[in-house]
Amino acid sequence: MSIADELQQARWFGGKNRVIQQTRVIDRANWVPDSELCLVEVQYEVGAPETYVLAERLAEPPVARALLHRFRGLGVPTAAGGRLTFNATRVLDEIAAERTEPIALMRGEQSNTSVRFGDALMLKLFRRLQFGPNPDVEVGYFLTEHSRFRGTPAVVGSIDYVSPAGATASLALLQRFERNRGDAWTTTLRRLSGVLDGADASESIEAMARLGQTTADLHVALANGTRDFAAEAIQDGDITHWRRAIVDEVQAAVDGLMGRGIAINAHALLRRADGIAGLAGALKTRHHGDFHLGQVLEREDGSFVIIDFEGEPSKPLGLRREKRSPLRDVAGMLRSLDYARNAALRAGEALDPARVQRAEAWHASVREAFLETYLDAVRRAAPTLLPTDAHTPLVAMELEKAAYEVLYELNNRPDWLPIPLAALQAVTLSRDG
Repeated sequence: MSIADELQQARWFGGKNRVIQQTRVIDRANWVPDSELCLVEVQYEVGAPETYVLAERLAEPPVARALLHRFRGLGVPTAAGGRLTFNATRVLDEIAAERTEPIALMRGEQSNTSVRFGDALMLKLFRRLQFGPNPDVEVGYFLTEHSRFRGTPAVVGSIDYVSPAGATASLALLQRFERNRGDAWTTTLRRLSGVLDGADASESIEAMARLGQTTADLHVALANGTRDFAAEAIQDGDITHWRRAIVDEVQAAVDGLMGRGIAINAHALLRRADGIAGLAGALKTRHHGDFHLGQVLEREDGSFVIIDFEGEPSKPLGLRREKRSPLRDVAGMLRSLDYARNAALRAGEALDPARVQRAEAWHASVREAFLETYLDAVRRAAPTLLPTDAHTPLVAMELEKAAYEVLYELNNRPDWLPIPLAALQAVTLSRDG
């Protein structure tokens, strides 16, 4: 099988919709005995090339076990004159060897590959190679070593690739494994299913309040660093740039809908984009960047663990590391709650008036529980982090997210389009639209 064929068959390959012109191995190394790591440059007929990571026999326990042992040793030279470096935190010494068995490859990932070591560790291999600080690694180290936040898996180590020219790229992240009852998307839908059948919603509401507190704790931690993690005042130029991004996203969604014969009031939407100006005087910080229910695990005790700070792998690292208002994460979670409401309805009698009414009541309650708990917690711990009136800029950010969702559903899941489309239509029908 050719490298191009191997890439096309991989779930994590991001270039499936592009025509491959050629591939070439730019570096390789035996990172453990009997297993080779290859860095493959993929050149397309149109657009910039990308580099992907191929790893032989990673799913085999002896290979994964040998790779784990590398974190206690020296680096590995590469064929082209580069080097693989293995970095470890103090957490590694706390892990008993017997807890790292059995070893198994995790299934279902879209852009990376992860290996679980018993109930102790998780190794994530980043399949797309990009030079510069990887936010998943960078944020993980910061939260583990420079904060008291314990709502994310502790970083145990990482693997870097250092090119012959000295440039560094993250290859893998080793984290403590968090025992859980599933991600918050799964547990939320499980609770909501009962609510739609007439069960009490209090458990679901309380869970979203806890998630609001955990989200606030994360944002306060990320606002209390230095240098790359120092909070900064939002400037007029930031607001201008962010408004332009919202306008562009909304216009693209409007154009996409027009192409399907769906008309929507663009003027009303763009008026809501002006609300981003309400961030003036607040702070911008590092944040999650792709925050939704699927990026949160629920522990057995009901507490939450926030995962995957990598952002969208197809976007440049600079964009994935930029400082923004933490309300951007809040907007993402609020949109995720709307998706949960609709997904639960679609799983049963979607048009049953009683179920629809219960879903709407649930959505209003959990949205309020998450948002009010979050706002209260942040204002107590870091009152200058958010603007006095968070509502107006939050509406603008939810608008941007819904516009993005419209484009995604148009291109990937047309049958899900009514969910974000309804969010846009709600804006155009509002009294101040």
